[in-house]
Amino acid sequence: MNALNDTAPAAGLAAARTAAARPKRQRYFAIRKPLAARTTTSLSVAFFLLILAAWALISGTGLVSDFFLPQPMQVLATAWAMYVHNGFLWDIAVSIYRVLVGFCLAAAIAVPLGLLMGSVQFFRSLLEPCLAFTRYMPATAFIPLLVLWLGIDDTQKFSVIFVGTFFTLCLMVMVSTLSVPIALIEAAIMLGAKPGQLIFKVILPAAKPSIFNDLRIVLGWAWTYIVIAEIVAASSGVGYVILNASRFMDTATIFVGILSIGCIGLISDLLFNLGARYLFPYLQRARS
Repeated sequence: MNALNDTAPAAGLAAARTAAARPKRQRYFAIRKPLAARTTTSLSVAFFLLILAAWALISGTGLVSDFFLPQPMQVLATAWAMYVHNGFLWDIAVSIYRVLVGFCLAAAIAVPLGLLMGSVQFFRSLLEPCLAFTRYMPATAFIPLLVLWLGIDDTQKFSVIFVGTFFTLCLMVMVSTLSVPIALIEAAIMLGAKPGQLIFKVILPAAKPSIFNDLRIVLGWAWTYIVIAEIVAASSGVGYVILNASRFMDTATIFVGILSIGCIGLISDLLFNLGARYLFPYLQRARS
């Protein structure tokens, strides 16, 4: 027994030395192994800088004309003029407002409906085929009808985002709900939980992290649809600015509009990640 106790620390020390001696490349590319926060940040920043350097090299050496690919400094100067002098911040605010309203309307209906479909087979059999069928219809194809039915004001923009996100989000929430381990549900049934308690006390808490991630992903799709909606019959918004710039072959302005949407999406992703850390701290502890 003492021999076993003596060999255990030695084995642990040997394993630690082996891990320390392992090449860095193996540690970086290990399957499902987390990296240090500093390493993750460095890799992300380095990749952005690599793309920027490639862009500057291609446009600065004349391999591609400025008409097709403006130089980074040219885009930066255009962005300064648009944000400071041309009121582009107002167009961004209008687009954010339209996205949030349309997305929140879709989420307010899709999340409860998807939760119900994932919890009760009757509703899944009733609704899933129709939702799956409608999901394959492109939201852009509905724009002429929505303009005809709702006009060209913000209601039409909300509807485009709703149609583009609702059906997919509903099915994603259903799948996230179905991923809840059946053992949790059976344990709650054995303890006498009623159907309402099963849904709101067991299934929903277990599925909330996945549903939260579904919302984060679908919000990115909403930005795709708002640009399309604002290109058709709009007088403000990022899509409207991009459309006007394309009419005058102003490539730099188009780049500013596209990059601005990318920055907004990145900020929204960071906010979602911060929200997940606050709402689901147990997941962070499990991953560490």
